[in-house]
Amino acid sequence: MNNNTITILNEEFENDKTGEKVQGITIIMDGKFKEVVDLLMKKNPNYTNYTEIVRDALFNGINSMIVECKK
Repeated sequence: MNNNTITILNEEFENDKTGEKVQGITIIMDGKFKEVVDLLMKKNPNYTNYTEIVRDALFNGINSMIVECKK
């Protein structure tokens, strides 16, 4: 992988109970992005894995986009 790469793979899953199709993603972090996430995890003991950091980054980013759309 490149030194400054984030790869996002899109997959489709089916809910066994409802049959509903849902989107799933896999995030592959490498290079500088991984270094930043590692640093965030080291500096904040509340984070114990990459999933928690990516979750918060996603929610914070979406919330920021919603605020921008309301302007």
